[in-house]
Amino acid sequence: SEITDFFSILEKIAAAFKFVQATQNNGTLKGSNSSGQASGLLSQWMHSASSHDGHKHHRSQTLPIIRGKNALSNPKLLQMIDSSTASNSNETDIVQYVDTEANTATEVSLTILDLLCLYTLNHQRQLQQSDCQNALMKKVFDTYMLFLQINQSAAALKHIFAALRLFVGKFPSAFFQGQADLCGSLCYEILKCCNHRSRSTQTEASALLYFFMRKNFEFNKQKSIVRSHLQLIKAVSQLIADAGIGGSRFQHSLAIINNFANGDKQMKNVNFPAEVKDLTKRIRTVLMATAQMKEHEKDPEMLVDLQYSLANSYASTPELRRTWLESMAKIHARNGDLSEAAMCYIHIAALIAEYLKRKGLFSMGWPAFLSITPNIKEEGAMKEDSGMQDTPYNEVSIVPLKEMLLCFFLSLIAFL
Repeated sequence: SEITDFFSILEKIAAAFKFVQATQNNGTLKGSNSSGQASGLLSQWMHSASSHDGHKHHRSQTLPIIRGKNALSNPKLLQMIDSSTASNSNETDIVQYVDTEANTATEVSLTILDLLCLYTLNHQRQLQQSDCQNALMKKVFDTYMLFLQINQSAAALKHIFAALRLFVGKFPSAFFQGQADLCGSLCYEILKCCNHRSRSTQTEASALLYFFMRKNFEFNKQKSIVRSHLQLIKAVSQLIADAGIGGSRFQHSLAIINNFANGDKQMKNVNFPAEVKDLTKRIRTVLMATAQMKEHEKDPEMLVDLQYSLANSYASTPELRRTWLESMAKIHARNGDLSEAAMCYIHIAALIAEYLKRKGLFSMGWPAFLSITPNIKEEGAMKEDSGMQDTPYNEVSIVPLKEMLLCFFLSLIAFL
């Protein structure tokens, strides 16, 4: 219980840091005078960086990278500017203060990371209880995730990624067996770092993600990367809404992952590189289709084509595929294309039937609808993962779809 309380205290401290950083990202902190002062600080800091080559490299490795526009509006730093301006002091004092704050932040992160690594090394048995599915493992994992959820310096991030590689290698059961929540959380945070502004951080995050997928492949006895595939697709879908990923930085990270797969000599004789390539291809399709959908909002036919492409990218993930099929059906119905809308619901029914068949709850899967359309074979591409959260489907789920299909067909007959 004491250990659990210790990790809870860390979480509370981290929550305070998150709040401060969120305040910085959303607006000027209380106590700062104006945004003009912040920009003045930035210009002085950049000037001092260019005039002191010895400080420039050192600071670039330790200063925490903050994403907000008003990251340099810290009240202490602004107070330092005011006092230095009033007393006409040398701007070297400002540089020294920034260096001290940056180095202290990095040292604190590395100290906590070192303690965490020592704990996992000396309490490995407790963490491995119940195949790593225990409350203590969840606490340790959540603490690791705090390092990625709070802005860190480039130097600290390099060590954090190394520690996470060690952690995944030592406790693979926590991610690739049992419930999939830890795997999903890690995939989400790594993908966020793949969209980082720092190229070195992008490379480190891509390397960690490739290592993670490879460990999944080895854990499954070199058969597949089903779990990491599904969780990464889900994480991408969530990040599109949360962070708006998909730019050149993220595309660069995907290219790095593909290069790792192509250059891995130990994996040349297995299907792992092909699975990695397929996954990155699906992710790119999701990103491109999402971006194009915004451009063609007023073009119904083009919009439906893009949604169909997106639904196919989610062929392995039932819930996400159903969401986009339903969206397609609504557009078709709104435009009066009733037969096309009915076809979307047929695919949804086949998707649910296939899921129920694999769960042993239904005698027939997608072949039950083969007499209606040969395209129904697409619903057989579903990937299975025993650790996925149970999808709330049962035989009753198909009944509303049958009623809806009947209404569509009756409306179509009346129209003809």
